[in-house]
Amino acid sequence: MMRSTLYFLAFSIFALSACNSPNHKNIAGNKKSLIGKWHRFSIANGYSEFDIDSQYIVFYNQKVGRFKLPYKIENDSLKYLTSQYVAKLTYNGDSVLLEGNDSTKATLQKFKEQPIPFKTIPEEKDSLSFKSYIADFDKRLIREFEKAGIKISDGMEKSERPEYKELLKRKINSK
Repeated sequence: MMRSTLYFLAFSIFALSACNSPNHKNIAGNKKSLIGKWHRFSIANGYSEFDIDSQYIVFYNQKVGRFKLPYKIENDSLKYLTSQYVAKLTYNGDSVLLEGNDSTKATLQKFKEQPIPFKTIPEEKDSLSFKSYIADFDKRLIREFEKAGIKISDGMEKSERPEYKELLKRKINSK
């Protein structure tokens, strides 16, 4: 009898504590989270990296540089607070498809590498941390282009695609 009372008491404490602990899948109305480090590649837009927290999306792309935009998630859509851009979110494990109201589509891939390749996308472009970030970014960018069948080696080969000439110049100048 005493043993069954102890088991019942232990089970009750466990059950009550489980009811009070937050369920990570149900935070913010059962929505999945974009918080973390992401990347994407497309032939049209090149390679981009994203550092997303609960208020801002910070991204870096070799074409446009660094941007920091406030956002919110509402009804499974991402909305930038400073523009009219809205994208429907479709979660697929370690990736998320964004279908924008401007007819664009983008798939963000969560970084799987451990440790994550960068802690933050630095704000100050003249800093040592930014130069270090860019050097590593360029390596990841080249890897993604090469995965897509676009060879970027020593800059001696000519790219027939004009959108990559600037990237090749930057690679040569960084040596």
